[in-house]
Amino acid sequence: MATQVYKTLSKIVGAVLVVIGVAALIGGSFAHRYVSDQLADQAITMATEESIDAQLAAGRIGQDDAVALRKFAGQEMTTGPQAETFANHYIHAHMAAAAKAAGVPDDQANYSAIGALVTQYTNDLKTELKALPQNADATDAQIAAQAAAEIANPETTYQDAQQAAALQTLRMDTFLDGNTLRGMLLNAYGWWLVGTIAQAAGWAMIVIGVALFVFGFVWRRTTAQNAATGA
Repeated sequence: MATQVYKTLSKIVGAVLVVIGVAALIGGSFAHRYVSDQLADQAITMATEESIDAQLAAGRIGQDDAVALRKFAGQEMTTGPQAETFANHYIHAHMAAAAKAAGVPDDQANYSAIGALVTQYTNDLKTELKALPQNADATDAQIAAQAAAEIANPETTYQDAQQAAALQTLRMDTFLDGNTLRGMLLNAYGWWLVGTIAQAAGWAMIVIGVALFVFGFVWRRTTAQNAATGA
């Protein structure tokens, strides 16, 4: 009786695993196809060999970045690994290079830290403006307005205003846009990875399920033969 139960369970579990495995394969294939379609709509072409060499020579990317990018040189971006490589070894590398060119320390080369630097230079500018004789009676609001005007003025002679303006441009035009693009590409890579894992798990479940299902019948046949021979 126990043997019959085990045989039945083996076949049931095997059949269920096969069904789940097929569903996982379908889900994984859908994730890959969806990501590919979305990336293809963006019409992004990976950097060519010539572009990689030029970017490397100009210091906008590092040697590790160049090695990673060369694997997909000149290809249309349609896969998660391509998106991850472009996000981390092209966009991020350019963001880091821009920050370095602006004199931002490596540990502060991010959106939040650059914002803190902008605030620091703005506060220093306010202090400088407040110290002017003509601003002896100026309110904090008036000083803040003057500081904002100086930062917005491309011909300002205040060094703190120049630094604040340059860093604000770096923060908004480079890091905000760069992080937005990286987030989109890394999100695509994440779903591609989910699809890959689903496909691997699907094949594993199918193999195990088929093995269990077949084992249920083989076990039955072996048991029957043993009973017939008195073994």
